[in-house]
Amino acid sequence: MNEKEQVKHYLVLFERLCDQAGRLTKVLLIFLIAALIFFQSALHIQPLRAFISPVDKLDGIPVNERAVKDWQR
Repeated sequence: MNEKEQVKHYLVLFERLCDQAGRLTKVLLIFLIAALIFFQSALHIQPLRAFISPVDKLDGIPVNERAVKDWQR
């Protein structure tokens, strides 16, 4: 195999890699956007909110921290 054939073979392999990486990236992006829409929609359902977001349980509870005096002026 001469040098031109090797370069051509590597270019074909590189193009195949780029195509596969592009497809994988597209599928991953679509999946992540769908998951974001699903979870944001599920947060509007009150019984599911406690399972999805444990921070929601802390809503409205004041923080009493003695070490931080900046905000108590």
